[in-house]
Amino acid sequence: MLDIFKKEEINALKARIRELEEENSKLRLRVGKKDEKTKKTVASGQEVNRELNEAKQQVISLENEIIKLKKETKGELDFRFSENFSHNRLEDLLILLGTMQSRTAALITIYLPKDETLANMPSDIAAHIDSSQRALIEKIDSHTGKAIFFDTEKVIKLVMLPVFPITRSKYSLERMFDMEPLKYSLQSDKTLVINAHAGETFIGIMEDDSFIEHNVIRSSVMGKHKKGGWSQKRFQSLVEEDIKHHSDKVRTALDPIMGKHRDIQYIIAGGDGKLIRMILGGYDYPVIMKSMDTVSTRNAEQVLREVMAVRVYGI
Repeated sequence: MLDIFKKEEINALKARIRELEEENSKLRLRVGKKDEKTKKTVASGQEVNRELNEAKQQVISLENEIIKLKKETKGELDFRFSENFSHNRLEDLLILLGTMQSRTAALITIYLPKDETLANMPSDIAAHIDSSQRALIEKIDSHTGKAIFFDTEKVIKLVMLPVFPITRSKYSLERMFDMEPLKYSLQSDKTLVINAHAGETFIGIMEDDSFIEHNVIRSSVMGKHKKGGWSQKRFQSLVEEDIKHHSDKVRTALDPIMGKHRDIQYIIAGGDGKLIRMILGGYDYPVIMKSMDTVSTRNAEQVLREVMAVRVYGI
């Protein structure tokens, strides 16, 4: 029933790659046109540069996703599937797992905090997870830990990366899966969300799975260096000045928000790692890194969907 991996999954991945490659080609064409527009339109250069940078960020994001999907379809990672589950889709899966029951103790549940391995598995559980499956599980990198669901017949073999951290390890071999720690780790404490990209950054306070306030900060950051004009060194210096100006502008908007919401529990951050560090310098909260697309900064609901999505792996 849960054998989600068959040929349909590979075909779906290949179709998604084709879609992304087509979208990537269109974006590259847009980038080329905007480069030409930048040369011709000096008066409106700031707005053109902003649009150009946004398009380039989308190209980079799409190319990274294409590379990742190609690896998965070639079987280099050997996962049956690997994808983000939306909130509604995840709820359906949790209901399905939570209602399963075996006649004997055949359902394995494992919770691992960040950086913890399967080294301490009890022997009765270790007997049902072979070395290749264990290697795949430990290959998965997660800032929030892992929730693992297996059955002794090896029909169900799933790993989930929750939104919020799993704080302690737990192993069980019972007639039902232990769903409570996972459900708890999906609950939204008050959280600061930052999606930081050069020239455009989203900040918002999330509580009870919705934003109670949010803001998008935009500023001009110079585009990619071309031959001629400034030297590469001078150009890079100007870009860094623009990024520093953008981070300062974000801090100016963020400081009063943090002043009002000192009770936040976590910061979920995505985008440019260096820019994130510049923005968060001096704040002492646990940071959860998450992949977020720059296009999401225009739409708070889309940011929310990305933040609350759970990565699910089939082993």
